[in-house]
Amino acid sequence: MATAVLKLIVGYDGTGFWGSQRQAGVRTVQQELDEALARLGGGKAATEFAGRTDRGVHAVGQVVRGADIRPGMSEAALHKALNRLLPDDLAISALSRVDPGFHPRFDARWREYRYRLWVGGKQPLVERFAWTRRSELDLARMARAASLLEGTHNLAAFTGGGEGVPWSDRVKAKRGTVRRVYHCGVRAVGPWWAVIPESGIGIEIRIIADGFLPQLVRTLAGALVSVGSHERPATWISELLEVADRRVGPVLAPAHGLILWRVGYGSDVPDPDPNGKQIAGISLAQTEDG
Repeated sequence: MATAVLKLIVGYDGTGFWGSQRQAGVRTVQQELDEALARLGGGKAATEFAGRTDRGVHAVGQVVRGADIRPGMSEAALHKALNRLLPDDLAISALSRVDPGFHPRFDARWREYRYRLWVGGKQPLVERFAWTRRSELDLARMARAASLLEGTHNLAAFTGGGEGVPWSDRVKAKRGTVRRVYHCGVRAVGPWWAVIPESGIGIEIRIIADGFLPQLVRTLAGALVSVGSHERPATWISELLEVADRRVGPVLAPAHGLILWRVGYGSDVPDPDPNGKQIAGISLAQTEDG
């Protein structure tokens, strides 16, 4: 009987992957990880992920469970050995042995995603990791709109994959499309690649919730861009929450601006938001979705 399993914190550039989960005939993050574990352990390997990311979506804090393939090897040595077997667009940032009952998805209490935009001229160093917009966006309007998502809401209008319509099977699930959002904010971020500050501005949308739904963050990003470009009022977010129907929802933002940032477990609480306010009161049941 296993005395421990491996808990991996994984980061990847999603550009070259068809998502996180294994799929026949295409390259995925899970496939690469399983192959590295199998090579080092001398047998088959199967991993489990905290959250599913789509094709082109990145991660810095994906959490993965795997069998302890080399129990006699130290954590540090195992960490280095696995990273040597992984491709350049995938890496393990932390490795530890944990109780075999640990499940990265069902034990997660919250997840944090960040979506990044670049508003300005063409920047080759950011094209794969941010949604480039040429026209100016109103950050104050975007921030006001984002704050309306905080709390417990029916997020059907922001749920893609055919699951945000009234007749979807999702409605029959235990929580349907209702989730609690602990924090949703928008802030300017300094672009390290811009020698001339006036060349543009980086924007980061940050959302922390007890669970996520298909394409939720990308749909939210699309809505906030519509608000920031003055195509819609900030109160449009409240209207979408009330209607709770994806058919009237916003456009879907590109995948390459999205990053799975962090997953929280146990007594872990999210970092303070950019204004220094601690996010607390996290004591909800296990989530169904990544």
